[in-house]
Amino acid sequence: MFGSPLFQTNSIVLGYTNLEAAKKWWIDTFDCKVTKVPADWDAQLPSDVALKLPGFDQPTILLCSRAEVERAGFDRPSPVVSDMFCTNLRKAHERLSARGVGPAPIQDGGDMQFFEIRDIEGNVIQICKEP
Repeated sequence: MFGSPLFQTNSIVLGYTNLEAAKKWWIDTFDCKVTKVPADWDAQLPSDVALKLPGFDQPTILLCSRAEVERAGFDRPSPVVSDMFCTNLRKAHERLSARGVGPAPIQDGGDMQFFEIRDIEGNVIQICKEP
């Protein structure tokens, strides 16, 4: 891979009713790779799926089963908006459009440009241009 990775995030944790479909969506949309859940991640569940973005050695995305989280009594609310960052906003927008994700138009928030997408269960993911 040449240059820096297109997408990155510090941490995203999302719960899904259909974990397998969600995993496929993340792999197809962002070229994520499934990896072992790190031992130091808190409150692990058997169905947890750790994903790493291309160009990174460590996972930063955790997908979990809503039903299993509820049964375990864990407090893992899905955020209203999850943030990802990119080096080239237009390129990211074009790539996600080409993959059928249907990104919203690029917006200028004054000090930051961004656009939003929704995953297969309607979770909002905001893609922000790295400052």
